[in-house]
Amino acid sequence: MLASLSPLIGAENPGAPVSLPEPTYRFEVTGTSEPVEHLFSFKNNTPETLQIGGIKVTPPIAVQNISARVLPGESGMLRFRLGEPRPVGEYDGFIEVAFKNPAVSNILFEVTGKITPIIEAKPFPSFFVCTALGQTRQASIHLINHDREPLQITGIESPSTRFSLWLNTNEVGQRYTLTLKLNGEGKTGRAADRITLRTSNKKEPVFLIGANTFIHGRVHTFPEALDFGTIEAAQVKTNEPLRQTLSQVLMAYQDGGTNFQVTPKIDVPFLSTRAEPAKTGAQVQIEVELKAQELPAGDFQGHLQLLTNDPEFPSIEIHVKGHVR
Repeated sequence: MLASLSPLIGAENPGAPVSLPEPTYRFEVTGTSEPVEHLFSFKNNTPETLQIGGIKVTPPIAVQNISARVLPGESGMLRFRLGEPRPVGEYDGFIEVAFKNPAVSNILFEVTGKITPIIEAKPFPSFFVCTALGQTRQASIHLINHDREPLQITGIESPSTRFSLWLNTNEVGQRYTLTLKLNGEGKTGRAADRITLRTSNKKEPVFLIGANTFIHGRVHTFPEALDFGTIEAAQVKTNEPLRQTLSQVLMAYQDGGTNFQVTPKIDVPFLSTRAEPAKTGAQVQIEVELKAQELPAGDFQGHLQLLTNDPEFPSIEIHVKGHVR
């Protein structure tokens, strides 16, 4: 990133030591690999020869060449290109040029633009689907073609058997809807898979979509583990409001439950627990708090055991970790 941007001179000021006929350049491209190049100029209005002292840029700008010396009254040139990786969306970058001449301040070129993906996935290029064991749930991603050429989806591939996929055409060559149906069968837990779309676009023949799925049992928790991060021992001991902000909340659920009960037990000596069942009888909130005592420095790990009244899931174990400094 750029360091100091001031004092910067010359923008649209022919009386300045260095003037910039075009201080700003804006581009619009479709696709993250489309070439973006431009030639800036700057004029030396001083009676001495300008010498370049250094260049700073915001990535992924790369300066390809620049006039190392510019005679009085002459113009220098700076050519840049936009490299990769480039995030899609609005781009705002700068090129700062410093001179060896002590009396000449830095100049600044602004580079702005918009990078539109060839294929846009809304709301995200990934699925996030959760369901209970034995139940199904589905979600959809909309695919939008921004290229001039019509888009055809020629194939859909995924190694996973946890879900099924199908594609609907909303507008031929332009808009499609990809739907994922999580079957809720087989092994419980989380899985991260990849969906590969084969397309007719030569610039983007392969388009990848993530498939993040979670199948949980009838009794489950959120989150599945507790991480207290870094705890400042001295502050926690004397600061009650801070200690309260470090409390962790875990929810235990019983799908279809009407009188779900949980008794929490934890094996970390400076942590305490408190359970509060919901009025619906289908969930229990467990709050894990720090005790106001001397905390041993270093990493800690332990387990939060949840004893339930569910005969099929009488006990659930939650991993607990953190660091005391």
